[in-house]
Amino acid sequence: MLPRMERATFEAMLDAAAGVERNGNRCDVADGYSLSIYIGDPGQAMEVSEVAALDLNDAFCEASSREHNTVYYVEYSSLHGLCVRPPSGGGGRRAGFRD
Repeated sequence: MLPRMERATFEAMLDAAAGVERNGNRCDVADGYSLSIYIGDPGQAMEVSEVAALDLNDAFCEASSREHNTVYYVEYSSLHGLCVRPPSGGGGRRAGFRD
């Protein structure tokens, strides 16, 4: 069994994530970036996509999603990870493709 997520680990992930702007216990996702969090166990996690903001409370995280204007209240131990997608059209080359 994998160890459960702790708040300090989740905060460190958010601090390292591009496009996440932190102000105290609130994290906002910058314009153009797309953030998803994963709830549950690896291989069986539910994706919460289009997260616009996170409020880090003592015992749980409040995730506000632009998708369906939904707010999720999740214990840190239920979080599995997060994913940040940068704005599209950022340029750069991809392997196997020519300009």
